Amino acid sequence: MSTSIVTSYYLKAFDAYPFELAEVEEQLDYALAYDPDHISSLCLKSGYYLYALNWQDEARALAERAMAIDPHNSCVAASLLNCMIEMGDLNEALRFMDYINRKVRMSTFIKYAYMAKIMEVKMHFKIALNYYNTMILYAESSEQKDHVDARIKLVKDKLKHQRKLKAPKK
Repeated sequence: MSTSIVTSYYLKAFDAYPFELAEVEEQLDYALAYDPDHISSLCLKSGYYLYALNWQDEARALAERAMAIDPHNSCVAASLLNCMIEMGDLNEALRFMDYINRKVRMSTFIKYAYMAKIMEVKMHFKIALNYYNTMILYAESSEQKDHVDARIKLVKDKLKHQRKLKAPKK
């Protein structure tokens, strides 16, 4: 098995994603035929299945397979966490965040981003806002800060809407 061949197929798939999905599938199939344990290909295919095809079970199976191969890899942890969140397994995602905090090298910014996303999906908007506000401290670029600022505005709007729905009618 040649690492350069596998990497070449993976990079072709990565380059084609998300615009040429047939090409993505073909290149990932080639990469995984050469190396069924190629972490980057498994992660990309999991994301492709999850977001492009909405094949949640298949995406999760790939992420779990990658986790069995390398349980300390941040790409793998992110793939599995994305599946848990998209599938609505939010309590499991929170437990998995504990694992990530102990066993996976992942940037603090990304960890807070996942916690904020989980809280937002759970409709715990105040907690999500706290995570987003903390993320600003760990942002490494103006683009990251701009993204967080946009999320903060969106969550504040959701919080206002939530309060209106809970407000007693006169």
